[in-house]
Amino acid sequence: MTSHHDVPTESETYPETALRHSLLHIPPAAPFKNAASNYLKHDHQTLWSRNARTQVNQPTFLVETAPRGSDVIVIHPGSRWIRIGRATDPFPVSVPHVLARKVKSTHKSPPQMIRLLKLNGDEDAMDTDEVQEITNPAEVTECISTIRAALRSRMEFYRIPYEDEGSQAAAAFNEAIVAEEIDSSQDIYKVDWVTDNSEEELFVGHRVFRLADPSTAGYEVRWPMYSNHLNTRYYTSRQEALNDIETIWSYIITQEMGIPRKQFKNFSAVLVIPDFFDKHTVSHMVEMLLNQLDFKRVCIQQEGLGACVGSGLNTACIVDIGAVKTSVACVEEGVLMSDTRMLLDYGGDDITEFLHDLLRDIKFPYRDIKLNRLYDLHVMDDLKARLCTLSEARSPSFHSRRKQMLTADVASRTYDFFVRAPERATAKYLLKAYDETIVAPMCIFEPKIIDFESKAKVNPKRWDLSGIDDGDLGSENPTPAMIISTQHLLQMGQTIRGRPNIDVKFEAGKLPLDVAIFNSVRAAGNDRIKKFLQTVVVVGGTSLIPGAVHALESRLQAIAFPLVPNIERLQVLTTHPDLDPRVVAWKGVSIISKLDALNDLWVTKSDWDLLGHRCLRERSMIDRPTVLIP
Repeated sequence: MTSHHDVPTESETYPETALRHSLLHIPPAAPFKNAASNYLKHDHQTLWSRNARTQVNQPTFLVETAPRGSDVIVIHPGSRWIRIGRATDPFPVSVPHVLARKVKSTHKSPPQMIRLLKLNGDEDAMDTDEVQEITNPAEVTECISTIRAALRSRMEFYRIPYEDEGSQAAAAFNEAIVAEEIDSSQDIYKVDWVTDNSEEELFVGHRVFRLADPSTAGYEVRWPMYSNHLNTRYYTSRQEALNDIETIWSYIITQEMGIPRKQFKNFSAVLVIPDFFDKHTVSHMVEMLLNQLDFKRVCIQQEGLGACVGSGLNTACIVDIGAVKTSVACVEEGVLMSDTRMLLDYGGDDITEFLHDLLRDIKFPYRDIKLNRLYDLHVMDDLKARLCTLSEARSPSFHSRRKQMLTADVASRTYDFFVRAPERATAKYLLKAYDETIVAPMCIFEPKIIDFESKAKVNPKRWDLSGIDDGDLGSENPTPAMIISTQHLLQMGQTIRGRPNIDVKFEAGKLPLDVAIFNSVRAAGNDRIKKFLQTVVVVGGTSLIPGAVHALESRLQAIAFPLVPNIERLQVLTTHPDLDPRVVAWKGVSIISKLDALNDLWVTKSDWDLLGHRCLRERSMIDRPTVLIP
C-alpha cells in the first residue's frame, strides 16, 4: 500500500531549472536571416569622433581666451639640432641635440660627430676604436680628380681661367703661418670652460661644448639620434636612448621655454617626423610624449609637408639637406606623396669632413686639429660656414661687363680664423685656399668620395625591432623612387624569389643630389614631372652655402631638358630671405598645428592605451605608398 507522501505534488514535478520562477527574461536568439545593422558604419560612431565631440562640446567657461596654438608645442628633433617652441612663437628654440652625462667609468672617447670619407686615413679624425682601413689611394685620387674636372669644365663654360698651381701656392703660404696669440681680455667670445672638478651630473645642448675634456672629467657625450632613427652607435638599448631624449626635451622645455614639468599636462605636442621615417622610433617617441612627459595629446606631421607650408606653397618638390641625411619628397595639394620619397646618406657633416681633409692637404696652419674634439669641430664648422661656396662665378663687375666675362668666385683668397682651446690663449691663424672651398661642397653632386660602407658599419641596427606592425603605412619599404634609382642594378636574374638581391635603400642613398631629385619627380608620374620641376625648394642648413641654388638648378636642367619633352621652365627656389631655411619645416608645422583640420588627428593618452601604435596609421595624413616589392 502506497503512502500519500510518496506521490509528488504538482509543484514538485518540474525541477528542471533553478530560474523557473525567476522574473529574469531570457530573450530568444535573434533571427539573422533578414537582420541588418548600421553599427560602426558611419564616421560619427567611431571612438575618434566621440573624442572630438567631447573636445568641441566643452563648457564655455573652460575655454581659454589665449591665442590659438599657445598651448601647442612643436618639436622637431634632428641628428645635430632640435628645435622646440610654441606654435605661436615666431621662431623656435634651437639647441644642439646632445647630452653629456657623468658616469663612474667611461670606455669611449668623445663621439665623432661626422662620418668617414675615403680620403680620411688619419686616426685623429675618427674614433680610435673604429678606424677603418684606408681606401686605395688611386681611387681617392680619381674621385678628387673627377670633382676638379667637373669644376674646371663649368669654369670654362663661364670663361673663367683655372689656376693649375693655385693649391700649391696656397700650401706654400700656409706652411709659413705662425699663430698669433690674443689676450683673453681682448677676446669678446672667450669661452668659460668647465674644468675637471665639476660636480654637475648633466650637461645639455650648448653647455656640452664648454667641457674641456669630457673623458677626463668623467662625462660621456651622446647624440641620441642619427638620420631617421635612434643612434645605435653609443647606446646598448633602445630605452637608454629614449631616456636621454626625454631628459634633453624636458630640460629644453623647462629651462629654455620656462614651462614647468607639472604643466606639461596642459599642453599638446606636435612631433615633426622625417619623410622616410622609422616606425619604431616614431612609435616610441609618441609613447614617451604621452606617458613619460605627460602631454595631454600628440600629433605627428612630416617635415616635408611642413617645409612646403613654411615656404608658402602647397605643391613643390622639397629637398631637405640636413647634417647626416638628405631627404627628397614631392608635396601635391598639401599631401606628401610617399612614392616620391628619397633618403640620401650624406649631408652637411660630410662636407665638413671633406673640407678638413682638403685643407690638411694644403698645410692647414692649425696642425693639431682633431675632429673628435668638440672645440676643434666647432672651428671646422665655422670655416665651412664662412668659406664654402658653390658659385663658380659672381655677377659681372663694372669693369668686366664690356668683355662679357664674370668675376671668379674660385680664387686664391686669404682668410682668418680663431682657435679657442681650454687652458690656452686664443690663437689667430691666417689661411689661404684656392678651389678647396668649392670642391668640398661639390661632394653632394659627386658622392663617390664618401665611404658609405663604413657608415653602415659604424651605425649598425642591432636592436630587436619586432613587435610593431604599421599595416599599410609602408614606412620601411623601398619607395618607387628608390626602385627607379636602382633599376640599373636590377638586371635580369638578379632577384631571389621576386625580391632584389641588393639593398635598394642603401644603393639609392648613394645617388648624386641632382639625380635623386629627378628620380623622385619621375616616381610622381609622367603627368606631374613638369609641375614639380617648376618648383623645387631647397631647405636645411646646407642650402645656406652661396650658389647652392644655382648649382643645383643648372645640373637639373642638364638632366631634365633632354629627357622631358616640352618642358619650358625648371626653377630651384629657397626660402624667403627673412626666414632661416633651417627652421622652415618647424615654421610650417607650427602653422598646420593651428588649423581646425588638425582636430581629427590628435592622439590622446586614452586612445594610445586602447589602440597603441595603430593610432599612427589611423590618425595621420601620411599617404599610403605603393608597394612594388612583395
